[in-house]
Amino acid sequence: MTTIKRAHTSPIFEAEVIPGLESFAIDELHSRFGAKLAQVKRLRAGFIRFRFSDRPRQLRALRSVIAVYQVHDFPIPRPKAFLGHQHFLRLTEILRDTSQSFARPAQTLGIGAAGSRTSVMRRLKQELLETLNLEPAADGKGELFVRMLPNRETNSWEVLARISLQPLSARDYRVVNMPGSLNATVAYAMTQVDALGEGATAVNLCSGASTILIEHALSHRQHQLLAVDRSAAALEAGRRNASASGLEHLIQHIYADARRTPLVAGRADRLYADLPFGHHIGSHEANMRLYPAILTEAVRLAGPNAAFIVLTHEVKLLRHCLVKSPWAIIREIKINLRGLHPRLFVLKRNSTRI
Repeated sequence: MTTIKRAHTSPIFEAEVIPGLESFAIDELHSRFGAKLAQVKRLRAGFIRFRFSDRPRQLRALRSVIAVYQVHDFPIPRPKAFLGHQHFLRLTEILRDTSQSFARPAQTLGIGAAGSRTSVMRRLKQELLETLNLEPAADGKGELFVRMLPNRETNSWEVLARISLQPLSARDYRVVNMPGSLNATVAYAMTQVDALGEGATAVNLCSGASTILIEHALSHRQHQLLAVDRSAAALEAGRRNASASGLEHLIQHIYADARRTPLVAGRADRLYADLPFGHHIGSHEANMRLYPAILTEAVRLAGPNAAFIVLTHEVKLLRHCLVKSPWAIIREIKINLRGLHPRLFVLKRNSTRI
C-alpha cells in the first residue's frame, strides 16, 4: 500500500511596508530568503503576504519593512467567539509564544482591531491583559502588538501577531532622533534604487541624523561616505547614530553649507538629499532658494554617471527647478509617509543641458 505524504504548508506572514515601496520589500525578501519563500504577493497598498519555511526570527533582519506579523486564522464568524474557552486559550498561547521569542518578554500589549471600541473588543483586551499579566500600551501598540481583522473570503477572523518587540523600522542605532528625521525604511529604499561598484563615494547633502548613510553603509561597507550639514546639532546626532551602528569609521561628517561644499568637483558616484518639505523644517519660501542651489552644487560634485537620489514633498518646486537643470528624472516613486505624500526621485545628468 502506497502512503501519500501531505505537503508541508509553511506559516503565513504579512509585512507592513511604506505604501509605494512594496517592490523594494519584495526584492529584499527574495534576495535574503529565496527558496524559503512561497506565494509572495502584494495584498494591498502597504502590505505583502508570503509563506516562510524557516524560523520567524530570521525575518527580523528585513530593513525594507515597518513590521512583520505572523498570520493565524480563526474559523469564527464574529469576534465574540474569541472569548470562548477554546479560541481564547489558543489566542493566549499564540501571544505567549510570540512574547517568549523576543530578546526579553513583552511588558505591554496593544491591539489593533476592526471594531476596537465595541464592548466585545474592550472585554477581550481586558481579559488578555489580565491573563498575560501585561499593561495596556500607552502608544496604542506596545511591545506585544496584535492586529485582528475579518477575512471576508473565508468568513473567519485573522490574528496577526508582530514578531518583534518593536517595529523593524525603529532601528537600534537611532539613539538620537531629530525633528523630521527620515523613516529608516525609506532611507534603505533610497540606497537600493541602482547599483554601485566597489570603492564608490557617496555624498549626503543636508545629511541630518545620517540615517541614509548608515543604511548605505550597512549594504556597502567598501564605500567612502560623506555627510554634509551646516547644523552642528545634526552632525553630532549623525555621529552618535553612526557610532551606535558600529559604522562610524565609514562615515565622515563635514560641517558645511550643502549649497557650497568644500568637496572636490566630480568626486561623487552617488548623491543623496532628503530635502526639507517646508512642514516641520524650513518653509516654501526658503526652499525656493535652497532647491536650485542644491541641484547646482550636486552637478558640480557628480562624477560621470552619478545618480542623485532626492526625497521631497515639494514636487512642483523640484520639477520647476529641474526644467533648466542638467539633472533629468530617471525614476519617480510616490510614497505615503505618515499622511504626507512625498516622492522619491532618481536623477541623472542630461548631457544635452550641461
